[in-house]
Amino acid sequence: MVYLAGGGLAVLILWLILGNLDWDDPWLTIKPEVKSLGARTNFLAEAGDKDGGIKKIRVTVKQAGQEKEVLVRTYPSSWGIWGSKGPEVGKIEVPFVLDAKTLGLQDGKAAMTVEVWDRSWRHFFNGRQASLTREMMVDLVPLKLTFQSVNHLLHSGGAGVICYRLSKTPGESGVLTGGILYQGFPNPKGKPEDFVCLFPVPREGPATDHVDLVARSAAGTEVKQRISFKVKPRKWRLDRMNVSEEFLRQVAATFPTSNPADPLTAYLEVNREMRKKNHDRVRQVCSPSQPQPLWSGAFQRFLGKPMARFGDKRAYIYQGRQVDQQVHLGEDLASLERSPVPAGNKGVVALAENLGIYGQTVILDHGLGVFSMYSHLSQIDVKNGEKVEKGATLGRTGATGLAGGDHLHFSMILQGEFVDPVEWWDPHWHKDQLEGQWARAGAPQPELAPVAAKAGKPKGKPKPAKTKKKR
Repeated sequence: MVYLAGGGLAVLILWLILGNLDWDDPWLTIKPEVKSLGARTNFLAEAGDKDGGIKKIRVTVKQAGQEKEVLVRTYPSSWGIWGSKGPEVGKIEVPFVLDAKTLGLQDGKAAMTVEVWDRSWRHFFNGRQASLTREMMVDLVPLKLTFQSVNHLLHSGGAGVICYRLSKTPGESGVLTGGILYQGFPNPKGKPEDFVCLFPVPREGPATDHVDLVARSAAGTEVKQRISFKVKPRKWRLDRMNVSEEFLRQVAATFPTSNPADPLTAYLEVNREMRKKNHDRVRQVCSPSQPQPLWSGAFQRFLGKPMARFGDKRAYIYQGRQVDQQVHLGEDLASLERSPVPAGNKGVVALAENLGIYGQTVILDHGLGVFSMYSHLSQIDVKNGEKVEKGATLGRTGATGLAGGDHLHFSMILQGEFVDPVEWWDPHWHKDQLEGQWARAGAPQPELAPVAAKAGKPKGKPKPAKTKKKR
């Protein structure tokens, strides 16, 4: 009889243990899905467990290594004395508010974690656990933007320089033109809140043009200001280039094309599709850039005779008719065959490889989104990531790619867009319009009226940007 009673007790204990071990984790969701926290942000946590129910929920926020407890709540058991389920296990819904001021949060990254435990006897009676962590940006201080200056000698196809000030570190900022945001960088001569953006001036456009100066907070709040300026137009040369049958066959034999048996079709595929792919590659390479200027002063010009010029409109003539047209996006300079090619200025090698129609090519990153390109080389003497000084030999001139003879094709690029190289060879332009521009903007000056971050478009009619007169 004693054995039977002991056996029954063991079975009962085993039944209680197995019944309370629980074989499923609780489930948990957090609403809404947000990436930023304002002064007060409302949330709803939903959780449940299909066996024993939820025992406890806890909400915390962590920032800069410090954890703050937002909410802790426990729930009574819904099980009977012998383990039988109560009337309802169901889910829980817990609304809560993150009050940034009360929690002592500052602008910047923060992590919110919600944890729930069920009533399982697992983990030494602590229960099974589920947790969710949401990385968010705390955005309390309004983002303000103050326009400072824009260089006054702007030419079609050239480079523009805008200086501005922000009230706090942005998620991103820069100049929006042509549907592209050109990134702004910290002003090398300014305070931490001062920024500068170099942007391309369109080759074709009105004498009075404009761009949008844009800043977005880490939380996505945007402030925008339209800046108008005068542009000195240029009349681009028209260059008629006769392509011979021999040249077409040479191109068809050199480049991989879909129809090499038809030299004209092969040539047009190279001159159009491959050219576009090469420019896409240039934009990709010139997307990241050093955050500070590596160059100083005017760029060194390769000592060669100028041939084709930047902005030339090329008409390609075959058997008396025009078969294609393109724009030349650099300066062609011819010297002795296999002449050493110097680096225009100090920089880091961003690309050193064959680049389709441009042949063997080197691209240097000079910082602040400024790049220089050296093409049609017969050999390359540098490698990716290598730091080079101004005047260092990058390689030697050649006729690789879609070149008709030995020469250097030199280009200047702003964040993937080709601009007129001639400006970059001019020491006066550097002193007055570029480096002098951000030096003057970074100097102490009266505070200008800021533009506060708002959703939507800026109010009022845009006013032309004021420029300082040379003294």
